Amino acid sequence: MTNHTTTALVTGGAGLLGSAITRTLSGAGHRLVITYQRDADRAEALAADLRANGTPALALPFDLADPTAARTLLHSIDQSGFAPVNILVNNAIPQTDARRPGFATFTEAEDAGWRNLVRHNVEGTLDLIRAVLPGMRAAGPGRIVSISSSLVHEGMPGAVAYTAAKAALHGASRSLAWEVGPDGITVNLVTPGLIASERAEQMLGDAIAGVTAGTPIGRLVTAAEVAAAVGFLVSPGAAGITAAEVVVDGGKN
Repeated sequence: MTNHTTTALVTGGAGLLGSAITRTLSGAGHRLVITYQRDADRAEALAADLRANGTPALALPFDLADPTAARTLLHSIDQSGFAPVNILVNNAIPQTDARRPGFATFTEAEDAGWRNLVRHNVEGTLDLIRAVLPGMRAAGPGRIVSISSSLVHEGMPGAVAYTAAKAALHGASRSLAWEVGPDGITVNLVTPGLIASERAEQMLGDAIAGVTAGTPIGRLVTAAEVAAAVGFLVSPGAAGITAAEVVVDGGKN
């Protein structure tokens, strides 16, 4: 899967983690399709930078809440000459936490808010997998990696709907691995802990020292380290790894 003959689709591919995954896969020789929901300029700038450095790349809109978005996205990929998708990285999912106004605890959350967070992100991700699979199966082999969260294992007040959405992908991925394994397609999860960023520092404040002290490596993981795990799972050398979860959290879990 090298020499720009294979296409990697990374949803939410221009954010902190998404851009790290995108650049890792670009370095491995894949063509890139980056999706965005709101920040088109950021995604287009990343795609332009990749093209300037020799990687064919597209930035396309994709909204997990839109039940027609997956089909529209695949049509655009096909029309652009990037089909089929050989690698799918499900990275896009809005995170809601206890510090965000309007979504404090589960019992205080608005019905539409928590229902939409679960429904749109689980159904939206599965819609995209279903849309990608026919072409991936025909081209073979293929890789599907979904980004989870260490909160699935740890829990956190205010993150009930978010962790429910992430946990749903664990069960779906393991079952899907059985269905598509004979076609040479692997299905895995990468579960990051809190990723080092300005946002993490602002969110944790003085508590960051206690969080990092709770990990064997004594620090937060970086986006590049999480992306490296994704890069390995989509590589030819990982063909025997499926229905697996790779936790990248500095050893906390």
